[in-house]
Amino acid sequence: MRRRRERGVALVATTMAVAVLTVVAVGFAVTATTGDRLATNALATVQAEALARSGIAAARAALVDASAAGAPDTLASPWALPLEPQALGAGTVQVEVVDEARRLDLNMLPDALPALLSRLGLDPLVADAILDWTDTDDVARPHGAERAWYHAQQPPREAANRPLASVGELLLVRGIDERTLARLRPFVTTAGEDGVNPNTGPPEVLLAVWPDPSRVGEITAKRARGAVECEDLPHCTTTSRSYTVRSTGTVGRARRTIAAIVRVLPSVDTEVVGWTWEAPDPR
Repeated sequence: MRRRRERGVALVATTMAVAVLTVVAVGFAVTATTGDRLATNALATVQAEALARSGIAAARAALVDASAAGAPDTLASPWALPLEPQALGAGTVQVEVVDEARRLDLNMLPDALPALLSRLGLDPLVADAILDWTDTDDVARPHGAERAWYHAQQPPREAANRPLASVGELLLVRGIDERTLARLRPFVTTAGEDGVNPNTGPPEVLLAVWPDPSRVGEITAKRARGAVECEDLPHCTTTSRSYTVRSTGTVGRARRTIAAIVRVLPSVDTEVVGWTWEAPDPR
């Protein structure tokens, strides 16, 4: 009887040991699989980032060629044409180039800002606050704000009293919230453009700078047939100094996008003056 009990205890112990070892083995297998998946995802992300960077390099080369040709920037320029994702290496890369001269430069043409705000369905009085933010004095405009107002905020801050360094800086200005900035962002720049390009500017910007609907209508009709010259248009340019390049690299489920500001140099070269990585795709 005693031996029978001992054999029973041994059988239970053996069964428990096998069960424990099975759990441990399964755990190791899951860990190994998870580790392999993480390693694969990490590699795909690195490859996607490399593809995105290669897209920036390709765009810079295209802009150098365009600068050397000396042609005006138009919606039909080779760099401006939309491209499908291009297969490259382990994945694909897609590049979008936009000239900054199609936008209203907040530092160069502030007088046109109220008209632009109005055409975008925003409060034109916000222009007072933007102008107070960028001017060098401490005298608030009727609907603006200077040092006293910003010091009273929580947390307190200082008015910049200098040109805007970026469009995103507008969020610090009185009256500018995320919704207003999102609406305004596609139409404004701080790149330091000499003027607005009639060949690429959207109607909202053209009408803010040249408030003559008939003239703007002529411009948009003519540019559909070919390049428009500045002629007697004030604050006009047909060639941008800077371009926004957005490049997306995709490898499997990994997607990485970089947005860069590329400036064309007089020596027929380019430089990247600023760039940001967009948040990784949650897929």
